[in-house]
Amino acid sequence: MIRHAFLAVLGLALTSGALAAPKDHVKFAVTLEQMRGHYDASLLNYRNGDLAMAAKHAKHPANELYAAVQSDLTPALRQKFQADYTRINQTLATKKPSADYQKVLNTFYADVDAALALLGDLRNDPKFAAQVIAQILESAEHEYEEGVQGSKVTNLAEYQDAVYYVARAQMWFDRNAKNFPQHQREETSEALKDAVAVIARKGDIKALEKAIDQAKEELAEISGVQQAAKGSNATYFAAIDRLLAAAKSHYAGGMGGAAEEALIDAYLENFEYLEGPLGQKDKVLETKLEKTLREDLRALLKSKPSAQKFNAAVDAALADLKKARALLGE
Repeated sequence: MIRHAFLAVLGLALTSGALAAPKDHVKFAVTLEQMRGHYDASLLNYRNGDLAMAAKHAKHPANELYAAVQSDLTPALRQKFQADYTRINQTLATKKPSADYQKVLNTFYADVDAALALLGDLRNDPKFAAQVIAQILESAEHEYEEGVQGSKVTNLAEYQDAVYYVARAQMWFDRNAKNFPQHQREETSEALKDAVAVIARKGDIKALEKAIDQAKEELAEISGVQQAAKGSNATYFAAIDRLLAAAKSHYAGGMGGAAEEALIDAYLENFEYLEGPLGQKDKVLETKLEKTLREDLRALLKSKPSAQKFNAAVDAALADLKKARALLGE
């Protein structure tokens, strides 16, 4: 109830001149910052000559995250984002100098700023900023857990995501810290430093969880909104089942956009948290489900298949999820 009431207040805080009102203001901002984080990581790899890893990071903003904010953008911003993605991919494909890649990324970053401007004065609200920082940190913790095992980087892309997500959270903190109460500001600052140090030394996930939990506690004091407790595997499986059923229903009703949003939530908000434990049991199945939920079902949706064909593909995914559930004892 507190969260719903707070979001209602946030909605009223939007300036009357705003051209759009994102459905979930915090998620909108966090998703845009995740896009920036991916491109920051892409640029690092591009400069280091690892074009394959640069391309891997560059896939996520356009192929996954954009769909989560598309409906909240103005038509003009949708056109700009699509043009940005095209230029970014062309620059990668033609292997232009890193200065050229930086230039096209800067154009995208400017368009992200324009998208955030749709939130009006809300961007400067310390309660809102605290929620954004907390959610970015939660995402960073998840990426780190997927990327580091036993003080060794086992998935470079996920590790780099954690690095740059924390960097984005730090930027939001630095920009808003002056508006935070002194005690919470100091404690959050220390927790962020601890998180950066753990990631830099590739420390144990428990140490990172401790630092991020401390930051989230202080940020909750500022926002008045407690972060939701981490879900169990059973909770994530149940949510995926519900969302895939919703996707089928939406598509049958002619609501392709709503169907895609359900697929996005099934993957980003739920299956991502199952990848680690499932991968330890059956890496082949985990990889197959990741590709199905992240790419294949959405690609099929865009081809506008019959409802029967779409339902059959979703049902096949549900069958694999049933196997995954059994492997994890759920």
